[in-house]
Amino acid sequence: MISPVTVDDVTTIKAIAETVILTSVTASDALKQEIIEDTYHHIDVSLAEAGHTFLKYEDEGITGFILLRNGWNLSDLFVLPSQHGKGIGRALFAVARNKILSEENRGYIRVNSSLNAVNFYHKLGFKDFKPEHPCPDFVVPLIHTLPIQSLVR
Repeated sequence: MISPVTVDDVTTIKAIAETVILTSVTASDALKQEIIEDTYHHIDVSLAEAGHTFLKYEDEGITGFILLRNGWNLSDLFVLPSQHGKGIGRALFAVARNKILSEENRGYIRVNSSLNAVNFYHKLGFKDFKPEHPCPDFVVPLIHTLPIQSLVR
């Protein structure tokens, strides 16, 4: 079941992010700690501010979450490693994408993917993207284009 993240979910959400980063991200231990702290910050800020899509997947406990900030920035998408390949990440993205299409569609969703998640994002329809500013070597910038709805009725 997919539903909005609440304040009561924060400890579990952070634990999922930390587990995934420590076990699945290819980076030095020091860099992993920086990514964890940055992710914690995204979580805390997004709960305090409006305008973000912050959803969890729950089936006998929370097993994944997605955070889209400002209607275009896929900030975080984490699924417990034991639950990979079960469609949880795909389901979270589909619900978040539909929400964006119906609310604040800028015509794209961007993500700076970790190296290990690039193939997953490609399967969701993301394409390689060259941003204006260079990204760190441990991420791959990707973009997912969305249909723009006409404002004329």
